[in-house]
Amino acid sequence: MVTSRLKGIMGRYNAQYWTVITLELLERGAYYGIMGYFPVHMIRNVGITGTQYGIMYALLLSLLYTLPLISSSLARKFGYKKILLLAFILLAPSYLAMTFLNSFWMFIPLIITWGVGAGAFKPMVSATIAHVTVPENRNSAYSIYYLSINWGSLIAMVMIGFFIPQAFAHIAFMVGAVLITVNLLITFLFYKDPVEKDTSENVFSSLKRMVLVMRDTKFAVLILIYAGFFFIFSSMHTFLPVYYVDFGIKPWESFEAPLMSAFNPLTIVLLGPFLSRYMDRFDSLKLMIFGMFIFSGGLLLLGMIPIWYMMLIGIVIFSIGEFVTHPNFISYVSRIAPKDKVALYMGYAFIPSAIGNVSGSLAGGVMWDNIAVAQERPSLFWTIYVAIGLFTIGNFLLYNKWIKGGRTTTGERRTVWNSRASVIGVYSLVGVMIVLGLSSGTTTFIGGEDSEEGRGTYQWEESSVTVSFSEENLAEGDSTIYPVEIPYPNIVRINITLTWSDEDDIQRLVRTYRNEPDTFLLGVEMSNMTEVSETAANEHGSEGVIGISLLFDPVEDPFDEESFLHTGMYNITVSMMDAGNYNNRFSLMGFNDPGNGYRLVIEYRYLALLD
Repeated sequence: MVTSRLKGIMGRYNAQYWTVITLELLERGAYYGIMGYFPVHMIRNVGITGTQYGIMYALLLSLLYTLPLISSSLARKFGYKKILLLAFILLAPSYLAMTFLNSFWMFIPLIITWGVGAGAFKPMVSATIAHVTVPENRNSAYSIYYLSINWGSLIAMVMIGFFIPQAFAHIAFMVGAVLITVNLLITFLFYKDPVEKDTSENVFSSLKRMVLVMRDTKFAVLILIYAGFFFIFSSMHTFLPVYYVDFGIKPWESFEAPLMSAFNPLTIVLLGPFLSRYMDRFDSLKLMIFGMFIFSGGLLLLGMIPIWYMMLIGIVIFSIGEFVTHPNFISYVSRIAPKDKVALYMGYAFIPSAIGNVSGSLAGGVMWDNIAVAQERPSLFWTIYVAIGLFTIGNFLLYNKWIKGGRTTTGERRTVWNSRASVIGVYSLVGVMIVLGLSSGTTTFIGGEDSEEGRGTYQWEESSVTVSFSEENLAEGDSTIYPVEIPYPNIVRINITLTWSDEDDIQRLVRTYRNEPDTFLLGVEMSNMTEVSETAANEHGSEGVIGISLLFDPVEDPFDEESFLHTGMYNITVSMMDAGNYNNRFSLMGFNDPGNGYRLVIEYRYLALLD
């Protein structure tokens, strides 16, 4: 029965549909695999503030959700396939490069590239689906589309959470680069443009079309109201993982943030198929309102009770709300759009995501630093988000009542969807949430420099890592550079030792030719761009040694930004300055020594925080 049902689902859609579903699965796997660690990595490993992270994430999302307005127009002019290839060509190297960055300002240029690539990709799948499916299958088609997003994020989060510890969270970027490279190959080999190119398309006319689309009052008001949902939705990938880590909600140390975040896509992939079976029976707008109620309830639960299993239940609840809400928004837009402007409307359907996510990230960063951390009131932080969610629900009830045509007439039965009491009741709950957050008390912040409790109580163990390199022969005048990344904070000492053995004297006939000493240079460019170098020659007939020791003062607070000052890339240079020749004082000529081999050993010691 399961097999026949699966065949029925597969046969309902063509190969082009399943190709873009695969692209969505892998791209979202890369994106959400990174996002499972991204806020924790940036705040805890890189050492930026919550406000800086909010700015960074808002920059990413502003590009991610506004560029579809241009990329959808470019797709019509140059073809969907070319835009997809361009997106993946931008994303793969961006993810790979971010593996090695360790400061706010270094990330900014690549965040922009990330946003451009993701923004170019964003509307391609949903618009393709609109072109390759029939209206009667549209709801279920977008439900499968949404399931693919969550399957991708689930698999990536679980794998990254299990195999990559928090200290090495930067490796998640490398995983993303691999997945995007696979997408590049799939697109090149299998994807075909769903519609003919329109070479007369004027990319700059997209702004004119925006004015045209926004003259559709129903659509314009829908866009504005729905931004409220994405305002609260932004909290999932900004400060929910940091809340989990910094307020001691983790059930045990190895249960990393991506594993807790994985319960969001896990809920959707398990319950989504059952929910999607019934969605086509109901009005999309009413399902959106109902889904936002569920989402807000889950957010309230995890925000008010900072216990790991309550957080898990809250994630399950808001995940159900997310699945009920967003696919029905996409479906609703595809239904209200004129038939000849479906792709155009789908492109502008990302506007509420841009408005809500950007404003939510910026406001969230400021609220996190000043309310959750400084005042140790995470409950108030979360109830503010819930209040905005309830305000959005009230606005949608008004939308349904007046703009959608839900006004009751004589003899028409009043329901929760068109009752004035429902609107007033929901708006009243907004104030209740604020009061609830203000009266909820404080929760001890354990994660950063703003916490007074716990300072100086951390347990440390000094650990060391040794790496070595060797060269059989380095020619005179040549140099070799070894990049060595030190990923750990609280570096105590770095010892760099270069050793070499000079050749013995040689006999030619009855004469002894003395091998003159070799001279090497050992240089170090530190992560802060400071350079240190030493030059030395070996004693005749003995081993040569150059040693450089870098000593640092560790920071007692492991989450202080200064503990990461000496973390990063070190470039170590070995240069053969002079390969001493073979000489005899009674001979006018000697023998040339072309070079020498050596061994380079780098040992770094750091303070490792015990569980």
